Amino acid sequence: ERYGGALKSTTIKASDKWTKKHQKNLLTKLEEKSMSSDDQRVERNKAFDLLDALSRSGDVPLSHSELHVIIASTHCFDKSVVNTVVQDNVNPIEKIERSNLVVASQIHGVSIQALLSNADDFGRITKFCPMLNSF
Repeated sequence: ERYGGALKSTTIKASDKWTKKHQKNLLTKLEEKSMSSDDQRVERNKAFDLLDALSRSGDVPLSHSELHVIIASTHCFDKSVVNTVVQDNVNPIEKIERSNLVVASQIHGVSIQALLSNADDFGRITKFCPMLNSF
């Protein structure tokens, strides 16, 4: 609560039903196929086999590749969002913004100021939460 609110972890669960859209080659039409759990497992194994082949079982570094990670959290308020605005006269977006900046600074290992492209934003954010200067 000290830095803008309480966060709790959130689990993202993909749907059991997936749809695969693919073309056999560039000249054919796009096809759609509904995938069962078994189909998903087969396709996942194919993807890992391809990655294994391209990297020669990890012997060749994939230096120009990217790994995307999704981190989800839920921001908890003592009151509903409407009551936070009306009764407490607090902007919940500012609390969420501060929490996101604290998490991002820890993940990337940089200061909050380094995450912001505008110096005015840093002043606005730390105005009501000066302890963020230490991040």
